[in-house]
Amino acid sequence: MAYPPRAPVPVVVPPAPLPERPWSASAIEDFLGCPLRYWWRKVAGWQTPSTVPMVTGRAVHLALEHLLELPPDERLPERAEVFLAEAIASELAEAGPHIAEAEVTSGAEAAMAAYWQTEVPADIEVAPDGLEMTVEVPLRGLPFLGYIDRVAVVDTGLRVTDYKTGAPKPRYWWGYWRQQMLYAAALDALDSPVAEVELLYLKQPRAVTRPVYPAAVGRALAELETAQEQRAAMAEADTWEARPGPLCRYCDFASVCPSQRGRAPAPGSAESDAQLIEVGLTRREHAPTEGDLLDMLDDEGRS
Repeated sequence: MAYPPRAPVPVVVPPAPLPERPWSASAIEDFLGCPLRYWWRKVAGWQTPSTVPMVTGRAVHLALEHLLELPPDERLPERAEVFLAEAIASELAEAGPHIAEAEVTSGAEAAMAAYWQTEVPADIEVAPDGLEMTVEVPLRGLPFLGYIDRVAVVDTGLRVTDYKTGAPKPRYWWGYWRQQMLYAAALDALDSPVAEVELLYLKQPRAVTRPVYPAAVGRALAELETAQEQRAAMAEADTWEARPGPLCRYCDFASVCPSQRGRAPAPGSAESDAQLIEVGLTRREHAPTEGDLLDMLDDEGRS
């Protein structure tokens, strides 16, 4: 039985300045999904420890970056194995001892094995500076910063590809496509028009490619404007919406969220902060920047 969506819950929070950084695709996704979750993560500065999926995703991204930096005839499985082992070791050292090494290793190795079923790396013509590309440009007058996994040259022009180490989730595909369409808009603003966007799934091997439709780009840009306008209004009122939905069960802040608990402590209160620390969250000592590693690969942690 399908239940109707629950109405948003307005939640009063302590006054705090908005982050002085550009919008990213993950930040837009966070805000549109649940502004209160965005407030906790991006305004109040709470962050969760690395998880197995996040560490796995980062290791696979790094290994593929090194693989595709090689000349095409050197992009071989044995080279990928070396890069992956090095990336796993590096990411595990960065994440800390709470991450299960065996789970990361098995997940990353499975993703890399699936990669060879989705494409032939020797056939990929990487665009100049097209690996782990950073783009920073205004979109409709709003600052935007993107981190693109890969830009390649194909028959139709340029193709933007995003690696996904999680399983495909069709009901959430627009969030993935929004990200890609924003990247296409950013590159177009930099005089590098994109013809195609692609999601490369490495858990259930699948490559999904779509042309860049003006209507889809327009929708993505309109949602960027919506996020900007709603965020400004909520910040001015010090009242942010919690938007209950099926993903609440996976939310790091569910235990202290007023939309999930009738007697939840007020967000930003000492009691709320203490409970977040108890469940393993930490608070940044400085204002987070959009260059923070967890922001750069945040989608992998949720995919």
